[in-house]
Amino acid sequence: MGILDAAIGRIRDYMSRQCQGQPVATFLYDGTGRTWPAGGKNNIVLGHDTGTELGNPRQESLSLILWADEQARIQDGRITVIGPDLPDAQGKSLPFAKIVMVAVHGFDEENTCDRWQEMDLLRFDIDLAGYMMRAVSQYQREWSRVSRIALENGFSFSILGSALMDRMKAKEYIDGVEILFVTESPEAVRELREVANDAMSIIGALNRINEEIEANCPTCDYRAVCDAVDGLREMHAARSK
Repeated sequence: MGILDAAIGRIRDYMSRQCQGQPVATFLYDGTGRTWPAGGKNNIVLGHDTGTELGNPRQESLSLILWADEQARIQDGRITVIGPDLPDAQGKSLPFAKIVMVAVHGFDEENTCDRWQEMDLLRFDIDLAGYMMRAVSQYQREWSRVSRIALENGFSFSILGSALMDRMKAKEYIDGVEILFVTESPEAVRELREVANDAMSIIGALNRINEEIEANCPTCDYRAVCDAVDGLREMHAARSK
């Protein structure tokens, strides 16, 4: 069992609950992110040009990447939107969650932290005309704007998700990508926070393993996490050899 498989399972349970009676759309990756024009260096969306905002600091916001070693755990190419899609959000400021789940291979105690950081940075490497990531004010948050013109031209989560998949699929160690977007309500985004916090505790323990060659398990702040998650202590032992 992978160290984040339990978190992915909880996301699956969340999706099953939220999809009952809620507006849900699903898309399959088709490379549409490649056909949307690039914004270039001047891709700035000012307040008066904004069609919709996602994850404004006054709204709930969450951004998270989870990975699995088994490709079967990830529905490759699937983009799920729970709540209004962008064409239906003109003039609105929406709560926002973006959960990216990837199937990977070749992760070990030497490279896992570096690869996670590399995957996380890919969200800044999206160049789409009319879409601007305004800020990531704190960890696990994401604030972005979409211009009115982009919305009028059909910009959607299918395009945004496909563009991110393009970037991630270019990495040799990524075998599959699935993305969940949530804009339904602040409560729907907030419900994911506990899963995200638990996942980030595991990633924090990984970072500690990466930083410290000598194992100081009795005094480590992440001891309880390592005790609870299969594989973390083994990774530390292998790293210490």
